[in-house]
Amino acid sequence: MCNIDEIMDMLDWNNPPEIQEKGRMLAKTVKCFNVFLQPGHSKYKKNVWDNCAMILAEKTDSELRPYLRELFEWLADLNWPGTFCIWDRLKQFEDKEWLNSMLLGCIDEAKALKNKAWMSNLLEFRGEPDAPLNNETVAINEVFSKRVYELIVE
Repeated sequence: MCNIDEIMDMLDWNNPPEIQEKGRMLAKTVKCFNVFLQPGHSKYKKNVWDNCAMILAEKTDSELRPYLRELFEWLADLNWPGTFCIWDRLKQFEDKEWLNSMLLGCIDEAKALKNKAWMSNLLEFRGEPDAPLNNETVAINEVFSKRVYELIVE
């Protein structure tokens, strides 16, 4: 059995494809898979992000649900490795109400941070690429905010 460091080593895109595939297969056994959410370890950097995105894309909606915010962070830069894999997986998420509530929260956060690239990408994901970036009408629906709060408190 491998530890997470060995798996991460295998996921590096500089490895032969068969080693990367072995790393992805071993990663399926990792229960605390949040380590694959854009790992920032100085050793791995973005060299593992493509493979991490593939690992995450295979998770179920219920497994990914607690990490939607972090997955939306991946859309901050469309040049980052794995971004379009994550984009496609988020588009497949079935609970559209939950997804939209998290998306609206991220749009608000991008606006507060004045991160125009992230906000533009989120609006594109939402299907509103021409929406003005300073649009004050974007807000989290009260019902969904309460739902998020209740789940966090549980």
